[in-house]
Amino acid sequence: MKRIVQFCVILLAAIVFTAGDAVTKCRFCGSGSYGSGCPYSPYGKHQHRGVGAMCEFCGSSSYGSGCPYSPYGKHKHGGDGAKCVWCGSSSYGSGCPYSPASRHER
Repeated sequence: MKRIVQFCVILLAAIVFTAGDAVTKCRFCGSGSYGSGCPYSPYGKHQHRGVGAMCEFCGSSSYGSGCPYSPYGKHKHGGDGAKCVWCGSSSYGSGCPYSPASRHER
C-alpha cells in the first residue's frame, strides 16, 4: 500500500511539473503577461509563441475581431500548419475574413 501511495505522489508531482511547461511566454521579453508593457516588442505589447488553441496576443480561444491587445484588433492563433492562424479554416489562399492581407496563413 505504501508503494502505491508513493507512486501516486510521484505521478501527481510529474503532472504538476509538466503543466507548468504549458504556460507560454512573450516571444520578445519572456514575460507570462498579456497586453501592453512589453519593452522589446515593436508594438509595445506582449506576443506569445503560438499555441494553436490560444490567441498570441490575449490568450483567448476566439477567432476574428475583438482582441484587445492585437495591433490589428483581431485574434491570431499559433500556427500548427493545419489551420489558418486568423480564422481557423483549413483552406489555402485568399478568402480569409480576418487576415489583414485577406489570405489564409498557416
